[in-house]
Amino acid sequence: MNIGLDTRNVGRPGGTGIATYATTLAEACELAGHSPRWVQDSMDASTRPHAMGHRLSRLIRSLHPVSRLTADPAGYIGKDLYRTAEIRDRLRSGKSPLKIESRHAPSIMHWTCPLPIIWPDIPNIVTIHDLIPLLRPDLCNINTEIIRRRIEICCASCTAIVTISESVRQDIISHLSVPAKKVINLSQSVSLPQRLLNEAHETPRLCEPGGFLYFGLLDRRKNIGRLIKAHGISGSRRPLVLVGAQGLGASEELAPLADHPAPERVHIFPWCTRPSLIRAISEARCVVFPSLAEGFGLPIAEAMVIGTPVITSRGHATEEIAGGAALLVDPYDIANLAGAMNSVDHDDASVVQLRALGRKRAQAFTMESYSKRLATFYDLIAQQQF
Repeated sequence: MNIGLDTRNVGRPGGTGIATYATTLAEACELAGHSPRWVQDSMDASTRPHAMGHRLSRLIRSLHPVSRLTADPAGYIGKDLYRTAEIRDRLRSGKSPLKIESRHAPSIMHWTCPLPIIWPDIPNIVTIHDLIPLLRPDLCNINTEIIRRRIEICCASCTAIVTISESVRQDIISHLSVPAKKVINLSQSVSLPQRLLNEAHETPRLCEPGGFLYFGLLDRRKNIGRLIKAHGISGSRRPLVLVGAQGLGASEELAPLADHPAPERVHIFPWCTRPSLIRAISEARCVVFPSLAEGFGLPIAEAMVIGTPVITSRGHATEEIAGGAALLVDPYDIANLAGAMNSVDHDDASVVQLRALGRKRAQAFTMESYSKRLATFYDLIAQQQF
């Protein structure tokens, strides 16, 4: 079957978890024997999307209910498709998502996140990664009402809803009153090909080995402030390495550096190459991921695939993904987090055990198992049995 996949987040500056999900999904489609067909946007990165002419033409296009896509060797191309759909969504208060069509439609359209677009007359599937903007708006900088409206419309119009954790599946069923049979948790794959691991081994070190490593956005939701405080009171002489761009509330989250007893042991890198990050993970004493809210927790799974111990938050998706193979902490309890870091710092036997447990848990995230689940799901959709 041809499976349509959107490119809304693919190739965006800095990358996103959804971009990683989309590319992994395409790889799993191919392994399952299907052909991913990308629904692409014709806007070139060199153009000026905010110039007056572009804004006017986009506004005019948004008034048309249907956008016709042209065929492309990799799939389909729409004229400024995603920005046009966003404008239409705001103009019509979500009441009429943009419809797309082409001479040869895919068998299934799988949207990698909720978007105000639909492909009529074929099964539409949407992946909802989390409900954090609805359940924890204090941790986001997003218009909650727009997100709620969009998610609710997707839940009503799509054939099925895919999640990446059982925790999020239960959130959707409970908070959006969606029938349980319409929502399926397929989890996701964590793909670290041998080529990348080899390249990581040869790349220069980002930081000294043997420290505590966090990677992801440096923002309020990721609990960076408490992590810095916990490192300071843990008494550890190991460095704390933070890799990621600054996000919501970053200034407040980084403020505890001023009171850290040894601030020179905290190293911040706003960005690094993928091979450099993989090497940093492999050489870290532990990956620390005390997030306050997640739909999955990709750093947990990536660390376990590589064989690095993990400290993460108790409850919801992070505990689910850890699967009994990580040290769990109350993310609001700084002393609890500091105690876990101190334990990993000094207890070599515990580190060896966590490495073994993590590698075993990582088998749940192999590409082979993920592609089999995906193939079974797509077959049910195609046979109208879901």
